[in-house]
Amino acid sequence: MTNQLEIPQQDNSKTRNLLAIASLCAGVLAYSSGSIFIRLCEAEISPYGTVFNRVAFGTIAFGFWKGVNTLNNRPTNEKPIQEKLDSRDIWLLLAMATFYLAFQGLWAWSVSQTAIAISTVLGSLKPIFTCLLAWLLWGQRFDNKFLLGMIIAMVGASAIGLDDLQIGTNKIQGDIAAFLAAILEAAYLLTIEKLRTKINSTTIILWCCGLGSLLSLPIFLFTEDRLFPYSVNGWLFVISLTLVDQVLGQGLLAYSLKKFSSGVVALALLLEPVLVAIAAWGIFGEKLSLFDWVALFAILFGLFLAVSSQKH
Repeated sequence: MTNQLEIPQQDNSKTRNLLAIASLCAGVLAYSSGSIFIRLCEAEISPYGTVFNRVAFGTIAFGFWKGVNTLNNRPTNEKPIQEKLDSRDIWLLLAMATFYLAFQGLWAWSVSQTAIAISTVLGSLKPIFTCLLAWLLWGQRFDNKFLLGMIIAMVGASAIGLDDLQIGTNKIQGDIAAFLAAILEAAYLLTIEKLRTKINSTTIILWCCGLGSLLSLPIFLFTEDRLFPYSVNGWLFVISLTLVDQVLGQGLLAYSLKKFSSGVVALALLLEPVLVAIAAWGIFGEKLSLFDWVALFAILFGLFLAVSSQKH
């Protein structure tokens, strides 16, 4: 009788693991589109206007999704979570939205100031900050296998844009912005990881977008002349940025943080430089060398070591 009960539990555990891995991979793929859509959106609106559009329309999208699920009372694949928020949760949600808004603003501005490859490579430093903050704030420990995987993956990610790095004064501001964005993104991932113990992913990203819209609107109204695009193509890029990067990317990454640590998710995001390079090659004509493909395999191998070191 005991064996009969253990088999379904093991099957459910394997299913949840596969679902978490699939959501992480799909989330990284969708998330990596952000740099391309931001560059396209900035043809008509400013970097800060792009940030406001993504959180404002993200609020509408997640609010609609939340409302539909509530009305239909559909069961989800996640375990039921009691979402009674206390003051600590509210502060964490506010901090999460602030970190998100700040790193997206810096990231969007860095993309407009320097090459996509350079800003992406500097952003690949986020695993270091994620693990460091997790150790300082939450007391998380990482074994040697994870650390080795992190080093290999980061070397591969950094190598992708190494030949393109520019140290001129006309580019250094964008480089610094991308570096600071990596620190803030690490803090953003850590707060989501903490919130996922109590709140489901849809609610977290809805709060993130909603609070981000409220925090950013007054700033943008006083500093920007145009918040919305003026052409059909501009609206298409903004909507694509919202649905692909914000809804799918952010939503799936938040979902995967229920199973994986923020360090693993940050490492998975190291695939972003390769995916961005491939997209930039197809859209903007930027070259993708054999060296880039070698770096991709280094990232995948490092990520494999890091994920396999996690005890589920």
